[in-house]
Amino acid sequence: KDFDQPVEKKGEMVTFTVQLPSADSKVDIDGQGKVTWEVGDKIHIHTGHIRSGETATVELTADDISSDGKSATISFEALTPYDYSSWGDGYAVYYAAYPADATSNPESCYSRNFFSNTNDFLMAACDNEGVFQFKNLCGVIAFEVTGSFDSYVFSGNNDETVGYDSYAVEILRTKQNYSYYNKDKDLGTKGEKTVITGDLKPGVNYICLPNGTNFSGGFSIKFKDGEDIVKIAKTTTGVDVARNKFLNLGDITSKLEDYVAPTSSDHKSTIADATDLSAGGTAAANCYVISAPGAYMFPVVKGNSNQSAGNVFGVELLWETYNNAEDVTANSVIAAVDFDGPDNYVYFMTPETLKPGNALIAAKNSEGAIIWSWHIWVPQTAIVTENYGILAQPMMDRNLGALVAATADAVAPVESFGLTYQWGRKDPFPGPAAANSNDNAKVAGKQVSQTPGAGDADECKITLEQAIANPTLLGHSKNGDWINPLTNKLWTDSGKTIYDPCPAGYRVPARDKAQPFHSNDLSTATGWSESTTNFVFTLGNPLGVFPFAGYRDDYGPKSMSYASSRAAYWTAYASTDAVKGYYVNVRAGSTHALGEVGKSRGCSVRCVVE
Repeated sequence: KDFDQPVEKKGEMVTFTVQLPSADSKVDIDGQGKVTWEVGDKIHIHTGHIRSGETATVELTADDISSDGKSATISFEALTPYDYSSWGDGYAVYYAAYPADATSNPESCYSRNFFSNTNDFLMAACDNEGVFQFKNLCGVIAFEVTGSFDSYVFSGNNDETVGYDSYAVEILRTKQNYSYYNKDKDLGTKGEKTVITGDLKPGVNYICLPNGTNFSGGFSIKFKDGEDIVKIAKTTTGVDVARNKFLNLGDITSKLEDYVAPTSSDHKSTIADATDLSAGGTAAANCYVISAPGAYMFPVVKGNSNQSAGNVFGVELLWETYNNAEDVTANSVIAAVDFDGPDNYVYFMTPETLKPGNALIAAKNSEGAIIWSWHIWVPQTAIVTENYGILAQPMMDRNLGALVAATADAVAPVESFGLTYQWGRKDPFPGPAAANSNDNAKVAGKQVSQTPGAGDADECKITLEQAIANPTLLGHSKNGDWINPLTNKLWTDSGKTIYDPCPAGYRVPARDKAQPFHSNDLSTATGWSESTTNFVFTLGNPLGVFPFAGYRDDYGPKSMSYASSRAAYWTAYASTDAVKGYYVNVRAGSTHALGEVGKSRGCSVRCVVE
């Protein structure tokens, strides 16, 4: 189709050539992988006109495919185009994704394509004068194997990301050029996966990695007979399987070893005298406070309960932070993590000299999926609990995750701002890197990420199961919730839940409109003052000091907003609106009141005595 000609009218037939890649374009990866079209291949077509909801799925027949299989001809009824007139001339009208069965969000969006099954030969294209020239989106590993097993589990030895619940890519042609935008420049990813599972097929099996990855410590393929892992093939050699690279392992049957499930810690002897932070299970929590160097342990239970989170086959230190802009040295807050299989306990050690900061430790099952995670809080100064007279219960002197307490007569350091939380979630996210900064505090390890989009659609949200398995991923919706399906039961006024993020003995405050801290005008309460130069407001007698720590906006929570000029403190009370929770909203010089806001906003928590 000529770029300059008018769009076909509704009802007319449109014809395109669809090309599989020449070796030059690297869609055909070194003559391997998906190199020919086959009968039954399905291609998803859209125009980016998301409101019309019009798409086409074309299934190739033998008559469509060329003799060499490299190209095919398809026809479909013309679709309503997206109006690009406000963007300038020269935008492609039609877009295509393969395989159609792997696509999500069938309406697609502008020039972007969304995939939900990422372990496939993902390709995308846009119209180029009557031709869809597909581009490859993956790096590929191929292997063959024989044995009495029916499925496999693939993972990197350093827990590299190998797939996603949703993957978005943009292929765009303008009149000026034909340009390719990878996932880092478009709508991004949702639901990172460190494990790929699949059914074994006769002959060659393919593992497809969107955008590829570098396996610094090699990778492993475990083989299952029913639900049991029985064999494993493993390499410890680093290898790069970037986009357009094809790694053919050949027949790996001779490389298989018997799989032995881990049952005890390799470092157990060095932490045999670990302190049980849960006091034998009676004080289990989602957050543990460390005030002295040493070895520690806690059970694999869902916080604030004795309910097991599952059987642990591995533990990982997900991230560490100093709550500021300083580059973080790995293992400087937590020196080592481990586990004891029979007792189902997580172990960790600090360095000999404590480094103030925060960390997140995750426990994983036999397939490498995270089953639960715990926040380790290493404050610089001792936490003090005080009855400020602003809530019915005594309150901590600092925000959850803060390394020091702010004072009324000095500029609040960023280390006093603490961590941020979406309503109902147990896992923290970093605070700001500095005062008046929207950057996240630096972390070593897994970085914070958010789902694609910036609207109200459910596609931006995640499930509770995804939140547990991806504790660094932010779901969101503008002025709405992060979770789908909706629930008001993750935190409650009636008691501390298994998703409460506070340490043992503390909880997220219940809403209490009779108390000054939850009143309609905090500025009328005893002790009220605010300082825009010190980045704090005060309340109560004795004075409770609260930093203007900022928050994460509900429609784009990946970065911080309004650090040093606004504060937002959650209550455990959910609104009748279902997608909102009650919070203390303080904006320097203007608003000082209890209000409601979308649960996907990332706010501070000030824990009170349970």
